[in-house]
Amino acid sequence: GYSNITLTLSKGGNTKTLVINYAASSSSATATTYWHTGTSDASAAIALDDDYMVIGDDEHNLLYVYGRHQPGLPVTTYDFNQGNLLGLTDGTPGAFKELDIEMGTRSIVNPTTMYWMGSMSNSSSFNNKPNRDRIIAVTASGTGAATSFTDAGHYAGLRAQLLTWGDANGYNFTASAAEGIDPKTISGFNLEGMVFAPDNTTMYLGFRAPLVPTANRTNAVIAPIQNFEAWFNSVNNGSPSAPATIGAPIELNLGGRGIRDLIRLSNGNYIILAGSYDGTSNPAIYSWNGLASNPPTQVSSFDLSGLNPEGAMEMHEGGLLSLDKLQIISDDGDQLYYGDGVEAKDLPDDNFKKFNSAIVLSSAANALPIQFESFTAVRQNTSILLNWKTGDPGTIDLFDVQRSVNGLDFTTIGSVSATAGQTAYSFTDNQPGAATKMYYRINAREITGNSYLSTIRVIGAGASETVKLYPNPASNGVVSVIVTAPGEKQLVIYNSKGQLQAQYAFSEQAKDISTAGWPAGYYLVRVAVGGVLVSTTALVVQ
Repeated sequence: GYSNITLTLSKGGNTKTLVINYAASSSSATATTYWHTGTSDASAAIALDDDYMVIGDDEHNLLYVYGRHQPGLPVTTYDFNQGNLLGLTDGTPGAFKELDIEMGTRSIVNPTTMYWMGSMSNSSSFNNKPNRDRIIAVTASGTGAATSFTDAGHYAGLRAQLLTWGDANGYNFTASAAEGIDPKTISGFNLEGMVFAPDNTTMYLGFRAPLVPTANRTNAVIAPIQNFEAWFNSVNNGSPSAPATIGAPIELNLGGRGIRDLIRLSNGNYIILAGSYDGTSNPAIYSWNGLASNPPTQVSSFDLSGLNPEGAMEMHEGGLLSLDKLQIISDDGDQLYYGDGVEAKDLPDDNFKKFNSAIVLSSAANALPIQFESFTAVRQNTSILLNWKTGDPGTIDLFDVQRSVNGLDFTTIGSVSATAGQTAYSFTDNQPGAATKMYYRINAREITGNSYLSTIRVIGAGASETVKLYPNPASNGVVSVIVTAPGEKQLVIYNSKGQLQAQYAFSEQAKDISTAGWPAGYYLVRVAVGGVLVSTTALVVQ
């Protein structure tokens, strides 16, 4: 309930009075839950560092900076309404309707850049709200109260492109997003997740609703925007000159749930925060490697009961990624805190509004496995040098180096011990044999007994070709483009109609590309090094 506490100080005939407006609710359930005040509808989170986080809110057009382990008010905010930077059309200056921010992620190429996005959904009264059709970029510098944000561009107009894309893939998005349709139904239209794909250039957009396909609505769906930052025109503050290229849909079985958040851990693994498409409570956490060809796995050892999860962030201990903890952000806007029947989002005093973040501990150790960030194989005269890099190695005990002459049957030829805090490793095969081709992979073994395989690298017995594709035909949802020449590489892939399918720039020796969802057929792969074309190769996708 509420109480006004009056403090009166009298001295020498002078009196000063201070009235404190106080509101009390039930206490926190756990010692690892923090209550943050000033807003109640936390809907997206990006960590600034281990101590501070940026919160997006689906009721106010603000970004809030909070302490990750401190209750209370935000230490600073950023107002999207200022000067109507985003070209909002619904409402008036100072009173624009909400952006309904539901998702945010950092750029991989330029981590100071953050992208935020509205839900694209209808309102609670089931009307189209144009302000929600925004992708927003800001640059962030500093941390804590010294955090500053700078506008880095925006884009309005993706919603219509997503509807067209969904219709073309048989999902009937136009009907899902029509006026009068509730966005929080199994056939509604509502986005809540965004994250960069393993190629660092594709942006995954995850849908809370609808579930797909239309005949049997069981799967969540992701729309992959290819070459997102190039399309968004990040270097010119977001001025796309053409519609986005949206790739083949990625359908994921999340137990009848939609996507409430997508995050990419520093070890390369993905976390999907799944939840109900409507307002019922059914949260779950899934682990995923980010490739459409691989299904996500539910991590049931994380207990989310009592929470309304809308965002997740990784945790660190001793400077290393924690493999059994996540910080979960809850949207508490519908909570009745003070016994007056008023939902938190509707409280007249913002200081009485609050949401919680909870440190959730897995009941099983090392629930969030590592992923390989890179793996290369290079011929050096009569030997083969292997180099690989992981994300945070966590509890990896040993890396087994495995070799094959047919790409199917692998034998361990050596092992490399993992070292705490180290992420880059190498191994030299001094006796590769005389086979026409050798295939290599790395098996990472955890102390727990779990193990994780890298992608396969292939190398010829003679002089190295400048460019190799493996496997070709591509039948398992991924193809590796291996370029032995040093320098910056430019990779462009065209489909059989001569249309651009994908393009990448990279400096590493190898690039793993997801082909999941690509139509079966022939593709043309062109590779340039330093701007000079060095290879044109046919790729078959089965």
